[in-house]
Amino acid sequence: MNPTTEQTTAIDTYGDGVDLVLQAGAGCGKSSTLEMTARSDSRRRMLYVAYNKSIASEAARSFPGNVTCKTGHGLAFAPCFLPRINRPRQTAKDAADALDVRAVLGILGAVPTIKNDMGMITPMVTKVIMRVALRTVERFCYSADPEITDHHVPHIDGLDKPETRGALLELVMPVAAAAWQDIISADGVLKYTHDYYLKRWALGRPRLPADVVLLDEAQDTNDVLSSVLLAQHHAQRIAVGDSAQQIYSWRGANDALSKFVQQLNAPELTLSQSFRFGPAIASQANLWLRLINAPLRLTGWDACDSSVGPVDAPDAVLCRTNAGAMGLLLEALDDGVKVAMVGGRDDLRRLAWAAEALQAGRPTDHPEFMAFPSWTAVREYANEEDNSLKVLVDLIDEHGTAAILSAADSLIDEKKADLVISTAHKAKGREWDYVRIHGDFKAPRPDAQTGHITLRREEARLAYVAVTRARRGLDADALSWVHTVNVVSD
Repeated sequence: MNPTTEQTTAIDTYGDGVDLVLQAGAGCGKSSTLEMTARSDSRRRMLYVAYNKSIASEAARSFPGNVTCKTGHGLAFAPCFLPRINRPRQTAKDAADALDVRAVLGILGAVPTIKNDMGMITPMVTKVIMRVALRTVERFCYSADPEITDHHVPHIDGLDKPETRGALLELVMPVAAAAWQDIISADGVLKYTHDYYLKRWALGRPRLPADVVLLDEAQDTNDVLSSVLLAQHHAQRIAVGDSAQQIYSWRGANDALSKFVQQLNAPELTLSQSFRFGPAIASQANLWLRLINAPLRLTGWDACDSSVGPVDAPDAVLCRTNAGAMGLLLEALDDGVKVAMVGGRDDLRRLAWAAEALQAGRPTDHPEFMAFPSWTAVREYANEEDNSLKVLVDLIDEHGTAAILSAADSLIDEKKADLVISTAHKAKGREWDYVRIHGDFKAPRPDAQTGHITLRREEARLAYVAVTRARRGLDADALSWVHTVNVVSD
C-alpha cells in the first residue's frame, strides 16, 4: 500500500531522529505506519511494544527483521516466575490462609466489623480483606509509584463513607504491604500474576536493548510501563495511539501520548484517513471527537459504502453495561438466536455464583458484591444509590441464577453465531460489518440548576469507540442524544 500524505510526513519526521507522537484515529493505519517506518531504516535495532500478545505475534510476522516485537509483560518476563504463575488457582480465602492474614493483623480472636453505607454491621471476613488487599497491590502494580500507599486502596460500594473508609484502610494496608513483601520474596506463598513481575522489573529501572522504541496503543498504557519507556533516554521513541479511545482509566491505564508530548517535548502528528469505514460512519465518529475536543477528525474511505441508520440484522450489538449485555443475551436466547458473547461466559458464571452465595446467606469476594452481607443488602443499596447495579439486581431477581448459568452454557463460538453481544469496552480493537448500539447507552440527566447535560469525558470516548467498530452499517439511534450534550467533564 502506498503511504498517505500523513503517513509520509510521519516517516519523514522519524527520519529527523526526534521522539514522535502519532494520534491515529480508528482504522487509520497506525500499525501499517509503524511497519513502513521500520522498513524505512533497516540499520537500527527497533523494539515494537504491543498492547497484547496476539498483536505482538501478528506484528512479528509482518515487521522487518531488525524489529523485535514484544508486549510490556514479554519484556519483563523471566522463566523463574513460571512456577508461581503456574500454581493452582488461588481464591482470596486460599491467599488469606497462605499469608495468615489474622496473624498479620494481630486478630486471632473475633473478626472486626465496620458499618457500610446502609448502617448495617458487616463482618470483614479475612477473605474479603485479602481480596481488597490484592486489588490494592494490583493498582500499585499499574502505577509508577515506588511504594504502596492509601490511594492504591480501591473504593468499594457500601464502604465509601469517611468512617468506613478509614476502617477499611486500617485493615487493608498492612495486608497489602505483607502481600507485596511475599511477592518479592524468593519463597513466597501467593500465586503470581503477570502484573507482579512487570512491576518488579520496572522498579529495577531496566535499559532496553534498542535504538528505537515503537509503542502501539499508547493511550491504554499503564503508568508502570510508561515510566520505563520515558526513561529510555538513549533511544528514539515513537508513541502511536488514539487519545479519544482511552477507556480504561478505571483499570489503571493512563494516556502515554500526552506524557510523551509533555515530558519529551515530542511533536504530535495525526493519521486521520480511516480505511475501516466510509464517510457516513466517519461523520458519526466526528460528533464525539468534537465533543471531547480531540486533536483530529476522521476522513471516511470513499471506496467503502457505509451507512448510518436502522440495522435490522446486526452482526454485533454493543452494550454500555454488563447488565445490558446480560439482558440482551437472555432475550436473544429466548428468541432462539445463536449467540456469542465477547469475554462473557466466565464473567456470567462468577456473577451468578456470587448472587447464589449471598442469597444463601454466605459471603462472597466478587468485586461487585463483596461489601454486602446478603442479597437483601445488595438490593437495598442498588435501589437507593446505584441505578446501574439496580438493573443487574433486577435481572437476577427476575430470571434467577439458574437461568444465567444456563445462558452462559448456551454461548457458542463467534464463527457459528447469528449475533455477537459485547460491551463497548470489550469490543475495543474489534470490528464487524453491521453494528447496533444498545439502548443502555442512556442520555445523562440535565443539571437541576443550569439545565446543562453533562457527560463524563470517558463516557464520550466509550461512545466513540462503539460507533467506530462498524465497517458497513451502523445503527446509532441509541446515541441520538449526542446533539443535546452541552458540556463534557473529566
